[in-house]
Amino acid sequence: MPFPFSLIARPAGDWKDIFDNQAIDMSVAHNMFIRGLNAIYAQAEGIKEEQVKPFAFFCNSFLTMLHHHHEIEETLLFPFFETKLGLHTMDNNVEQHHAFMGGLTDLETYIKAVQDGTATYSGATVIQKLDSFTDALVEHLRDEIPTLESSRMRAAFTKKDLQDLEAAVGKRVLKEVSLVTTLPMGLICHDKSTADYFPPLPKPILWVVTYGLFRLHSDAWAFGPCDVYGVVKPGMGNDAPVPAA
Repeated sequence: MPFPFSLIARPAGDWKDIFDNQAIDMSVAHNMFIRGLNAIYAQAEGIKEEQVKPFAFFCNSFLTMLHHHHEIEETLLFPFFETKLGLHTMDNNVEQHHAFMGGLTDLETYIKAVQDGTATYSGATVIQKLDSFTDALVEHLRDEIPTLESSRMRAAFTKKDLQDLEAAVGKRVLKEVSLVTTLPMGLICHDKSTADYFPPLPKPILWVVTYGLFRLHSDAWAFGPCDVYGVVKPGMGNDAPVPAA
């Protein structure tokens, strides 16, 4: 699966239907990660000396966002789903996490060393380290969507079950996600035209980040695949529209 990685088809259904939306929202989130990967691939080997620090900040923020997503899955989402779907039902998803985590951590270590000045930036090194895990990562991002298929959710859970889950996820996101790094990173990886309600966070918080806190690291966010308003930038491998299911 060479760069650029194609986006994941949006699952059928209505995002306002909580059973349909488990897979829909996961596809939206996973497409954010694919856009971010494509943006790093597209720019890594063209970074000028004066761009190294902001680009490294951009990459580190992206990797932090990716780590946090999978941590929430393993500690909250997957255990919840297994209460009704059965013990070990989500094991394959966790095993896929392990398949790419070593390479992801290796890239993260290198980027942090670039940030603190103990390593020299090399676009070729970034590409090499990306190549070591991105096929496995993107395969996982695609494979996970069917595990949340609407009929499966509808058969196993009540509406209240899923409402409680979403409330727990939202509470944890607001507690753990940085409003100056991770949330701006999410905004610049999301094509707003594909899901204008996303991310499902309080509007006052999104307003403060979009029109205020975003400016703190605007030099880093310039490398994003979208602008802060969710408009896709051309030439980063994300020009194709999200395919229909």
